[in-house]
Amino acid sequence: MSSYWYSDRENVIVNTAVAFLIYDCVEDAGFAASPRGGDGKALQDRSYGQWSRSIAARNGSSPEIRKIPGVLDAQPERSPVTARQQEAELGCYSSVGRAGFPELLQGLAGDQSVQNRIVQTSLALTDRDPEYLSYRRSWEECVAAKGLKLSSPNSWSFNGGGSKEEEIRMALLDLDCKDASGGAGKPYDILAQYEAAQMKDHQAELNEVASQKAASVERAKQVLRDHGVADARL
Repeated sequence: MSSYWYSDRENVIVNTAVAFLIYDCVEDAGFAASPRGGDGKALQDRSYGQWSRSIAARNGSSPEIRKIPGVLDAQPERSPVTARQQEAELGCYSSVGRAGFPELLQGLAGDQSVQNRIVQTSLALTDRDPEYLSYRRSWEECVAAKGLKLSSPNSWSFNGGGSKEEEIRMALLDLDCKDASGGAGKPYDILAQYEAAQMKDHQAELNEVASQKAASVERAKQVLRDHGVADARL
């Protein structure tokens, strides 16, 4: 399903293009402005908790944060602006909005897109899947035997862990139990099977989403070129 949302890199490109268009509006209002540069970031997927032993040994149960290179160099800290410029900028944020670029990010509140419906349906089917339920029961029994307490029912996280060392210890015990129950990737594999079945029923709609995404990214790249961003950064 990841093919039908912006990749982390594509999201940086689109958002930077939107920023340029907003600041064009600000400059048209008579104020000097420039979009902010620098790297973006993305978080490790942890729908079913920690799955990587190497990451757990560094971060415990906390997600890995990945840097996504920006298309602009980081800018110096911005000088204070006048109340009139603030008003102009707010007006431009409102009038330009997304500038016609679709929101193609997983997890947005209120998203009714076909790709989000597929994911939500697949998550619900996974929650009722006998193989998943058996895995979950085995894992819960194992972590309880190791003295770990879930932060809430149906959660994949735990109470406690006041120090970094304790968080790492708990995360590694969690992974021991996942391995003993069938592997840390098993819930993700079950979810992927349901997603694949759903995708077959909606392939024509997904093809349209893929086409829309490709056109959006290419348009964003052209906006960046028009504003002096070199192709090598795209």
